Amino acid sequence: MNKAGFIAISVENYADLHMQANPHDMSRQDVVAALQSALVDHNNGATCECGNPTWVIGSAFAGNACFTCITGQACPDGDYEIDAAI
Repeated sequence: MNKAGFIAISVENYADLHMQANPHDMSRQDVVAALQSALVDHNNGATCECGNPTWVIGSAFAGNACFTCITGQACPDGDYEIDAAI
């Protein structure tokens, strides 16, 4: 999957946004750890069951999968992706 259409964001900045939107979901430390783990998987070539590269942000919370399989949308339109994965 092409990474076009995503807005690049750092792990730290995304963790801040996640905590603002989901303050009781999980600790900030757990959010950062989940994002970093998904990024490592992505950088090691993890792919979705459909064969596309993983979407790091979605994969951190839903398991290794691509944007389309996680969201049901054909392509991102201003959705975030970790900058190191773009």
